[in-house]
Amino acid sequence: MEQIIKKIVGLSKGYEAFAVGGFARDLLLGFAPADIDLAVNKNALKYSKILAKAFNSKVVALDDEKQTYRIPLKSAPVLNIDVSLIVGKNIIEDLKKRDFTINAFAFDINYYGDYKKHILACDKTAFADLKSKTVSAVSDGVFKDDPLRMLRAFRFCAELNFQVSQKTLKRIKKSAKLIKRSAPERIKNEFFRILACKNSADIIEQMNKCALLGEIFPEIYKMQKASKKYYYHPGGLFEHSFLTLSATEKILNNLNKIFPDNAKELEEYLSQKGAYSENINGKNLLKFAALFHDNAKPETAEKQGTKMRFFGHEEQGAAKLREIMLSLKTSKKDAQDASFLVENHMRPSTLTKNNVVTKRAALKFFRDVKNLTPSLIILAMADWHSYRHLRIFTAKTLKKQEEAAKKLIEQYYKVKNAKPLKKVIDGNIIMKKFKLKPGPWIGDLIKAVAAKQQEGKISDTKGALKAVSEKLTQVKKKYKIDR
Repeated sequence: MEQIIKKIVGLSKGYEAFAVGGFARDLLLGFAPADIDLAVNKNALKYSKILAKAFNSKVVALDDEKQTYRIPLKSAPVLNIDVSLIVGKNIIEDLKKRDFTINAFAFDINYYGDYKKHILACDKTAFADLKSKTVSAVSDGVFKDDPLRMLRAFRFCAELNFQVSQKTLKRIKKSAKLIKRSAPERIKNEFFRILACKNSADIIEQMNKCALLGEIFPEIYKMQKASKKYYYHPGGLFEHSFLTLSATEKILNNLNKIFPDNAKELEEYLSQKGAYSENINGKNLLKFAALFHDNAKPETAEKQGTKMRFFGHEEQGAAKLREIMLSLKTSKKDAQDASFLVENHMRPSTLTKNNVVTKRAALKFFRDVKNLTPSLIILAMADWHSYRHLRIFTAKTLKKQEEAAKKLIEQYYKVKNAKPLKKVIDGNIIMKKFKLKPGPWIGDLIKAVAAKQQEGKISDTKGALKAVSEKLTQVKKKYKIDR
């Protein structure tokens, strides 16, 4: 870090350059900053180009109108250098126009080595708020100037383990409707950063009390307004959905305790970077699916006798969730996987309801669900947990069903980590033996052989040919082929 700052100082001659925002805040808190935030008194773009050239990088325009730019760093203790033009006549005026007091600190970059003696703030309350771990708006107009700051307030609480001040909470509740003015992709990034934290359920609950959650996702209002008398939970559908989110988070926070034999594999699978778009991984995608897993129940509710049924809520809920995610500008992969979890969230319950899962049923489940198997099982477990304080499941029944689910995950990883199956047949052998032309039906027949082989029912070409013969009539009918 010292070398980077020294390099920046050397490139800042002729400029008044200040370390600001999250960079200054994290240093004061004793954290390792993720980015270097700088504010300069003139020519922010020109200054950014100077830094980009020196660091062998490029300039990414974050906001040309406000002269805010980013220089990504390829190999450094920080990810980016963010540069902005000082707003107002000087740095103090700039700090008074920032979002929250905990972000309204600055020091001249020349004094990095002794920054505590040169720290500046928007006012005295900034130091008190930082000490008391409180997120407070700098002024009355912060949310009108940029409504996304309401979501950022909760994100700071989640990431820093702070609390929003009561005064700021009231301002958020009053301004909640303004969030619709924010760009969808910015909302997506902030919201999924909240879900990435271990305490996200508490933060989501606070957002709901401020009406911000429902303004971002109108489906939340629909779940809250759904007739409570038709749901098991006293608070209705939304209470169930929230408890499922909370249970999902508790499971994810305790993988070592719940899945001792597979915790490491689960952690790697759920936390891997690059599988999804920016700020999304397996964990927060699963939490998002948990919150909306029953979102279509209000539309599918149908009374049969004294009970309510929700036929088709999985499929309709999956379609709605896909729309929600794509409206947030997530990737198609993000939306596809989340909607798959919602569409299939009842399946593990059906599989484990008798507490015994046959090898054949388990292998078919793994083939159908593929790499989303652990996520789907955890979602189902969280769904069951949401009923713990009700009399839907007895403690004994719930424990047995959970044990079956845990064994299912153990079996999944045994299959996943097993050596590749020995090749006992190929397409050429099948086409020659059964006089078939090339086509997708050959793949179906090979998959049928692989399934039997995984179950331990065949081990050689003779057995494979018998399996093909048994499957042939079904495949011919599917593809409408004579031979």
